[in-house]
Formats: sequence, structure tokens, C-alpha cells
Amino acid sequence: MSPGENCWVSQTGLFGLRLGNNRTDPPRTLLLHGFTGGAADWSVCWEGREPALALDLPGHGASADPWGNWDAAIGRLLDALPPTVDRLVGYSLGGRIALGLLRAAPKRFEAIALVSTNPGLSSPAERAVRRAADRCWIELLRRDGVPGFVRTWESLPLFACQVKLPAETLAGQRARRLSHRAEGLMATLAVLGLAEMPDTRDDLRQFAGDIHWIVGAQDPKFLNLARQVADLRPHTALHLLDGVGHNVLLEAPRQLADLLG
Repeated sequence: MSPGENCWVSQTGLFGLRLGNNRTDPPRTLLLHGFTGGAADWSVCWEGREPALALDLPGHGASADPWGNWDAAIGRLLDALPPTVDRLVGYSLGGRIALGLLRAAPKRFEAIALVSTNPGLSSPAERAVRRAADRCWIELLRRDGVPGFVRTWESLPLFACQVKLPAETLAGQRARRLSHRAEGLMATLAVLGLAEMPDTRDDLRQFAGDIHWIVGAQDPKFLNLARQVADLRPHTALHLLDGVGHNVLLEAPRQLADLLG
């Protein structure tokens, strides 16, 4: 099968990959990667499974840049999805976008699996701090381009435990990060940044479907957020992965695959 036969493109400029078995069948599952990642990040986790659609998120890879505001960008994404999609899986930024889709159309989706995800900020003060931080990242991208941004991004404490990973794994991640356009990443931060995202805690509490929340035990901030969600919605299935940090998709793809069922 040629690479082109595995590709999906929407009329609004979103690009995706068809993963799993029987890739020509309509997908039920949507896979959403993290910031500076790509659709192919899910390939290892989705071998031999039912058909799924993995997207390049807006501003990433071959997908068009987001524009407008959070609600408008989420609405365009929702409208572009194949009508068969009723399950969401998202990591980090992709998890937040999955929550945005769930908030916009809660009755459409039967289940959601969230990996290392922030459910949103609950105070104006938190939003102001985060928006200022994202503006600094945008300025870094404008000034130093993607290479300069990636050097600084990879030094964040969030990714510290990745030092144990094989050199070729880290090199692959860096190559994917460097493949992006500065303008696309800037637009993503401006439109789909955490400061622009609504707080989705009430949406999570009211969602009638299944929620699986997956987090690395060595990711203290997101572990705390996961426990907050479990307290808020006790029937949430909380999964903690020992010895794993923030990027579960990179650090423990086989364990993640097992959890995704």
C-alpha cells in the first residue's frame, strides 16, 4: 500500500494518517498528538487495531494553521471529522483539544482517553500567567526560529526523565520537532494554548461516557491534575505508569497501547 493511500485530508486543510487494520474502513477513534508532535507518533501504539484516524494537529505537520479563537478552531475541527468518529484519544495538547471537542459535542462521543492532560485553568490569574508565558515562547520562535525554540523546549524539567531513553529515540523526537514551521507553532500557542482553553471540569463531571486518564508517575504536576479529576469524577479510570514521565507516548508506547485496549 502506498503512503498516499494511508493519508486523509479534509476540505479545511487538516491532514491525517489512517492507522490500524482495514485502513479503508471508516474510523471510530481519533488520535491527537502533543505539541511539536505529529500524526505518526501514534503508529507504535496502534499496530494491529481497529481503524483509527491520527491527525496532524492544526499548526503542525501538513495541517493548516489554526486561526480565530479557541471555540472557532475547535468548531472547525469538529466539523471536519469523519461522522463515524465517536472515540477520542489525546496526549497533552491533543488531550486538551480532545476535551474541547467533548465540550463542544458531548453527546457525540462514547469514550475519551486522556494522556498527560490539563483539564484547563480555573482562575483569571492563572490564565494571565500562562498567556504571558506563551507569548514568550512565541517571541522565541519569531526571534530564533524552530531550532532555537526546540533547544529551549527540550530543556524543560517536564522532559527531564527522558534522559534514560535511547539516543535514537530522542533523535527521532528532535527531528519531528525540527520539521515544524515557526508560524504554525506560533499560531498553535496563540489560538490553542492553555490560556485560551476553557476550564472543562464541569464537562468532565457531566460526561456520561467512559473516561480513562493516563499519567506517568514521574510527572508530578500532571499526576496531581489526574488525581483532581479522579476526585471530581470518581468513576474515572485513572492509570498511573511507574517510572514514566510526561511523554507517555514516547517513553512507554507498549504500556500505553495495552491501556488503550
